[in-house]
Amino acid sequence: MTRPDRRRPGRPSVLNIRAVGADALRLWTERGFAATNWNDLAEATGISTRTLLRHFPSRAEIAWLGVAPATDRLREVLTRAADDAPVAVVVRTAIVESVSRDPQIHELAPAWLRLISAEPTLAATAPAVYQPWIDTLTGYLARRLPGAPTAICRALATAYQAATFAALTEWAESGAHGDAADSVDRMLRWLDVHTPGTVPDGPAREP
Repeated sequence: MTRPDRRRPGRPSVLNIRAVGADALRLWTERGFAATNWNDLAEATGISTRTLLRHFPSRAEIAWLGVAPATDRLREVLTRAADDAPVAVVVRTAIVESVSRDPQIHELAPAWLRLISAEPTLAATAPAVYQPWIDTLTGYLARRLPGAPTAICRALATAYQAATFAALTEWAESGAHGDAADSVDRMLRWLDVHTPGTVPDGPAREP
């Protein structure tokens, strides 16, 4: 996609969503989320306030842009997984694959993680934002574990989401060395032992 001309804010023919998110994140990193408004975002992105508001109901929508694509990647892997594959292995693989390996996103991820962890407004919206991700994983667990109560499947999915976020946060705070997806994989192996369908002796070993 072609990025709109930053020197002439207005109505671009094609809105580069990724560029908007990156520019907004840089602005929030410099000034703080609460200290900026839509006019500031328009100046930072080169897109008119009117156009931004047409695409994003709130500033938080911009901050959480990466979660929906991650949910789509999670769903795709779960959907194509073999029905006889170990549940825990499928879940871990799907979550790891849901973490973007895009170099640009990888570069911005530490700043994004710091932002959503430190900003109360964004932290408050996190449960609703992650709900589709949790629902997707809950549905898979319920299908593969027909005897498990729905509440258990949801609890497992919620635990996986919390562990994934913890792994990403630890990766960022330790200097963002290596691939974020690999850090998630190492963290989730500790959950294998507690998840039905784990292969023997597979839980917490280093890959």
